[in-house]
Amino acid sequence: MKKFLLIATFAILSANIFSQKLELGFIGGYQHTNAYAFVGGEVNKINFNPKSGPGFNIGGFMLWSFHKNLGMDLQILYSMRSYKFNMLYQEQDTAVIFKRQMFMLELPIHLNYRIKINDEFTIYPTLGASFGVNIHGKDYAYLDTDSRKPIDKATKSDDLFSKSNGRINRFEISPEIGVLIKYKNWGFRPMYSVGVTNLTRSNYGWSFSLPEKQSKYLFNRELKLSILYTFKIR
Repeated sequence: MKKFLLIATFAILSANIFSQKLELGFIGGYQHTNAYAFVGGEVNKINFNPKSGPGFNIGGFMLWSFHKNLGMDLQILYSMRSYKFNMLYQEQDTAVIFKRQMFMLELPIHLNYRIKINDEFTIYPTLGASFGVNIHGKDYAYLDTDSRKPIDKATKSDDLFSKSNGRINRFEISPEIGVLIKYKNWGFRPMYSVGVTNLTRSNYGWSFSLPEKQSKYLFNRELKLSILYTFKIR
């Protein structure tokens, strides 16, 4: 009897979930990363001067309306970030250009509120978070001179994310806010997010060792401009 009740309850809940509006599709677009560098410790001998950079994201999209005006969306994204730092020792005149490129797997989850304009045009204010993991990337650095003399070879993924002496943590959590503007099956969605987990490690080395007693914390701010297309499932 208990098994029958459990099966019946599960069937009712499943039917109720899929009786709501469900759409599946694809999403992709441009994203711009503005790295925020916070310097701590007892000394401050290096100015990092962060510079923003371009990137992209592409993946799958699900939109589920579980109430008349309430819903959620879920994505699985493959994304690329890039940014750089014009690092300068305060007692020197020549800067070090330090560039980074990272590729990530992201899982953004958002709640939304539906504002229906007419049968074809809908606006969804959106709030949620993105959970990301760095899967590969590289760093490289050179002197800011006419010859752009390299400081060292590019730091590849194995060293960038290694457990022993890696520079960067793999995981990131980012609150996100934005809006989805949807016309028929097409949608446009600007989104802004801020990483709240420090991506750098305590033994972070950059292309060369930091001055003694100076520490560095790195957070990312992202502007995403995405286009999506969905198919109505139910």
